[in-house]
Amino acid sequence: MLASLAKTYYQFILSQGVLSAIGVACLYSPALACLSTWFSKKRGAAMGIMVTGSSFGGVVFPIMISRLIKSAGYPWAMRSATFLILGLQIIAILTVRPRTRPVTKPLPATGRFAAPFREPPFVTLLLGIAVLTYGIFIPITYLAVQGFEEAHASEEMAQYLVAIFNGASLFGRLASGYGADVMGRWNMFIVACAVSGVAEFAVWIPATRPSVAIGFAVVFGFASGAFIGLVGALPVSVSPPAEIGYRLGVVFLAVSVPALTLGPIGGAILQHGGWLDVKVFGGVMTVAGWAIVLVSRWLYTDMKLLKVF
Repeated sequence: MLASLAKTYYQFILSQGVLSAIGVACLYSPALACLSTWFSKKRGAAMGIMVTGSSFGGVVFPIMISRLIKSAGYPWAMRSATFLILGLQIIAILTVRPRTRPVTKPLPATGRFAAPFREPPFVTLLLGIAVLTYGIFIPITYLAVQGFEEAHASEEMAQYLVAIFNGASLFGRLASGYGADVMGRWNMFIVACAVSGVAEFAVWIPATRPSVAIGFAVVFGFASGAFIGLVGALPVSVSPPAEIGYRLGVVFLAVSVPALTLGPIGGAILQHGGWLDVKVFGGVMTVAGWAIVLVSRWLYTDMKLLKVF
């Protein structure tokens, strides 16, 4: 709602970059933690289905906002989005409940509170997810801009690239959720991240035409959907039930640092280099993050490569 009243750059930063981000964080992590308490055998599929909601929103919102801005103006486009989000949040607030009661005893400054940071596999997982965030979200951040500037797509087509990406991501999140229950959450996550890295090098780098940019949005959207769909399932699968919420918070705290800095870093690379440098940076970070998560998996499974995990 405040974004509809914004007229200067700092007001957009405060409303969308700060307040909106805090609100999303307060909703997303508790929802994942609540969901995980209801499932044990089909937890991957359940989380995959849950996170498809953001993909569906990613398809609807860019198209809806674009058309509302043209027909009703920017302020009312933002207000319309606010009313829609408010209605959906009311439903979530009234229905989302954990199966088990939360731990009310405060965790001490040492001991259980610091336990995750004494576990090399968990610390390695944190590092891998943080590095992967750079690699996965660099293409997402610059998808429309690169499509318009380098792939020479029309302004309208460049905007639709985001919707195409989110549509493909929806199916990727569903498929990865069900696949995780068959081959293991970690195995599915690692395979999908490897495919994402290959897509960045093999499809995004030569994407200098609209058709190739669309193909990349589809392939990368489907593959990277597993990152978004399963990034919460990995720490849940190796955490004690009473600490799921806390460890999820630690993981998303690790994600927040690259999420905050990838825009300026990508912009600096683009300004002093070019689109090829941005693409290579994204691909290298994806492959590096994939390798670090693979090491974490080895540590958790005593290097049993074929184990369903």
